[in-house]
Amino acid sequence: MKPSGGSFYRIPVFGLYGLAAASGAAGYAHIEPISLRAPANDWHISTHRHAELAQCILVTAGGGDLTIEGRTIAMEPPCIVWLPVGVVHGFRFIPGTEGLVLTVSHDVVDAATRAGPDSGRLAYVASEPRFAALSAAGEIGIDVAGLMSALEREQMLPRTGSDTVIVSTISLLLVAMLRLKTLDTLDSHLGSVQASEFRRFRQVVETRFRQQPTVREMARDLGITPDRLHSITTRAVGKGPLAIQHERIILECKRELIYTLKPISQIAFDCGFEDIAYFSRFFSRHTGTAPRQFRDLHSTYKIRHEDRTA
Repeated sequence: MKPSGGSFYRIPVFGLYGLAAASGAAGYAHIEPISLRAPANDWHISTHRHAELAQCILVTAGGGDLTIEGRTIAMEPPCIVWLPVGVVHGFRFIPGTEGLVLTVSHDVVDAATRAGPDSGRLAYVASEPRFAALSAAGEIGIDVAGLMSALEREQMLPRTGSDTVIVSTISLLLVAMLRLKTLDTLDSHLGSVQASEFRRFRQVVETRFRQQPTVREMARDLGITPDRLHSITTRAVGKGPLAIQHERIILECKRELIYTLKPISQIAFDCGFEDIAYFSRFFSRHTGTAPRQFRDLHSTYKIRHEDRTA
């Protein structure tokens, strides 16, 4: 079936690995395995540029060297590469390298960065070449390989809403690269050891905030001293470990107040508070409003009578 004239879902036959590039190409998105074209070029893609196309390359096995604007980077899988329009680049893959190459026209990238509160940051990420190892993929909360594979399946069987799937997926890929950049910045600011300890601390907070462990207990879980933990979190985000834990508790309480019909006393207990009066003071101190008032302002549910005293 021939796609509609304005659709993003059209597979280009130009501008890929030295094929003749068409001018004014728009509305294109195409994904293919690295192994589809690279072997015919002896796994070596000479330096080149795409006048109106951007690329996202996922390397899952093998690897090789990436050249960007004269700089050579070793690609050790798993890793991801983002190449904006016009960047001079080339590849020398290890024979048998596996992965996917996503090629999209500039207007698709623009559509992926236009909407939402993070549009400015995503546009910034999309404007520069990016290379990142995916060893920390679990820490960014986005399955990059899964997204690329989903695009490949979408291409094989295009269905209603394919344009939306493509644009939304590219947005998520850019968010992943933004988060990976944040991790790199943290590493360079703290050093790899302390950055790793900070990320482990955030995991401890996420898994244990309902028990409200003390700073000493959290430091013990990490195998470091409380003073070191305080120094790490202050350097990383300008806050002590207890303040970070309190922010996570407040976030959970807000979610429960807005999206559930649990009695406020139950929410307090679930988040580690034994005294409802103390919970109310704690919540008010951090938000400027009492739990009941917060629920009245934000929840679409009818408030139960037993909550009115909280």
